[in-house]
Amino acid sequence: MFRRIVVVLVAAVVGLGTTALPAQAATVYPTNLTLNAKPEPVAVRGTVTLAGVLKFKKAGRWVAPSAGKAIAVWFDPAGDAKPVKIATVKTNRKGAYGYKHSQSRSGTWIVKFAGKSNLKADRATDYVRTYVKGPWNYPGKDLDCSDVRKKVWVGSNDYHRLDADGDGWGCDSWG
Repeated sequence: MFRRIVVVLVAAVVGLGTTALPAQAATVYPTNLTLNAKPEPVAVRGTVTLAGVLKFKKAGRWVAPSAGKAIAVWFDPAGDAKPVKIATVKTNRKGAYGYKHSQSRSGTWIVKFAGKSNLKADRATDYVRTYVKGPWNYPGKDLDCSDVRKKVWVGSNDYHRLDADGDGWGCDSWG
């Protein structure tokens, strides 16, 4: 019995002396991921250029992390289709990244940074609409909306005066 009490007391004393202090939590910095997809809108099967920057806030300043941070590029087509991962790109020493891709339908481009042990995860999006090129995009025989019979993208070159309100889209009433 005496031996059992001694063992319990020794274990209690040893246990008190080795109590671990709480570990310091690592600082996790907020991040800012940007995305700009150009041109907007883009012709069907036209090339879209995605560009942006990843930065994190440390001591009140936004700074670029070291090069080589992975950015996942996704495309979420308009409608019922599910988002699709297109590629993974890496940042340069300034935190910048870029990617070019052919776009065949309207939808939202999404870039995702998964985060690291000291950097929070972040994401950014940009919607790009596609349009079909046609005779309304080129000079030639004069066209009216009754000839075209649908809403069309004419941009700043409204050769046939189809864009009454100056927003880049012609024949709005057919929309």
